[in-house]
Amino acid sequence: MAKRQLRISTHNIPQKWPEISGKKANIVLGNGSVLMATLLNLQGDSLEVKNMRLTKQVVALNGISEIIIDY
Repeated sequence: MAKRQLRISTHNIPQKWPEISGKKANIVLGNGSVLMATLLNLQGDSLEVKNMRLTKQVVALNGISEIIIDY
């Protein structure tokens, strides 16, 4: 059985924010690397997340390719 995924491109993040806030997600960065983190805050052109080491991190929206949420 396949997992359901919600894939959100960079320009749709502000519109989908109420739906995805507080969820664990895979953040695909522009260089192809993936960051698994909990989505905390959307602040203008940056996203505050908490990674799996429980460290807060700020990621620029222009450095994100897409956000993938499994549910």
